[in-house]
Amino acid sequence: MTMKTVLSIVSATVIGIQAAHANNVVVDMSQVQDYNQYQMDLQQCEGLAVQNQPDAPQRESVAGTAVKGAAVGATAGAVGGKSGSKGAKTGAGVGVIAAASRNSRNRRAASANASAQADQIVKNCMRGRGYNVLN
Repeated sequence: MTMKTVLSIVSATVIGIQAAHANNVVVDMSQVQDYNQYQMDLQQCEGLAVQNQPDAPQRESVAGTAVKGAAVGATAGAVGGKSGSKGAKTGAGVGVIAAASRNSRNRRAASANASAQADQIVKNCMRGRGYNVLN
């Protein structure tokens, strides 16, 4: 294998890796004078974006939610004239399902928000370094 082939493979790999990290950042490459400097700037900007990753939302305690659901269910059951125990069981079940759904929805929203923030940080950073970011 010649040195030119090795460099081509390495360049293609680096470009592929960079595309994976900055897949939502489009830079006008026709104005880039020094591709090596561009790669370094992009890596540094991505490093800044990684530093800003917010903590994942904490999972709400299913047991605590079941207790809250049981309390609400028991109260509703008593008001409705049904057995408090049956109402508590129903309330606990509803509480567990509601908590699981809410936790899942919150995690998805937090992940999407973190991704959008990371993209924006990379875009702002690259603009600040003089690159023409198109999106």
